[in-house]
Amino acid sequence: MPELPEVETIVRELDAALPGRRIRRVQVFRADALGGVPVARFRAALEGRTFRHVRRQGKFLLFELEPPGYLIGHLRMTGKFAVSPPLPKPLPYHRVWFELEDGALLVFQDMRCFGTLAVVERLRDYAPLAALGVDPFSRHFTAHWLAEALAASRTPLKHWLMDQSKVAGLGNIYVAEILYDARLSPLRTANTLIAAEVERLYRAVRRILRKAIHKSGTTIRDFRRVDQKTGQFQNFLRVYGKAGQPCPSCRTPIARVVQQQRSTFYCPTCQR
Repeated sequence: MPELPEVETIVRELDAALPGRRIRRVQVFRADALGGVPVARFRAALEGRTFRHVRRQGKFLLFELEPPGYLIGHLRMTGKFAVSPPLPKPLPYHRVWFELEDGALLVFQDMRCFGTLAVVERLRDYAPLAALGVDPFSRHFTAHWLAEALAASRTPLKHWLMDQSKVAGLGNIYVAEILYDARLSPLRTANTLIAAEVERLYRAVRRILRKAIHKSGTTIRDFRRVDQKTGQFQNFLRVYGKAGQPCPSCRTPIARVVQQQRSTFYCPTCQR
């Protein structure tokens, strides 16, 4: 599933391409992407509107529209957005076409059909956004906030960081890399961290996410940018997917364990 750096990469590229462009027509090829909203209602809510800006909240893409309203997207496992020249017919896995007045297409494609699209007039009308926790790049994400939030939980540290109601946008790849960078075991319970460890974790969250965004995210299987290029951060992963390989710092073999049916990668020496 695309995580915060991948979504941020897509948002930046869409925000460079879409503002000022008007939606002439919407074609829906798989209605299950609309979460039960009738196709006619979805089309009517968008046709004639103009894109203003694109931004991110957690892993959600927020397309600001004029007249005021929002198209909200979530990529889930394999969803993608691409800006394309006109096409004679939809390609495999194309789910929705947003035909723009200048002839170009904004394409939403999704191989596994888990991605979702929604249209709302106000962001507060969309309940999944209200359930999100603090964004790592918001002013609310501070070492002090992190210390208080961790102290209130006995959840294993990895699970706590992946809980979208706590910190929005993190997933398995970046939590593994963040905990390695902070020299913290994913098996630790959240409330056992001392002040110095919380500070290391706080700094590692932002450091790793910034590096990943700078490299346009991580492509392991499906992630592609708006221009269909891959991310590059997979070339800089230190523990994720590296089971049995030597730790870059101490040469101890990277361990793999399963937590809540998800693979966890860490160095048993550096992350005691």
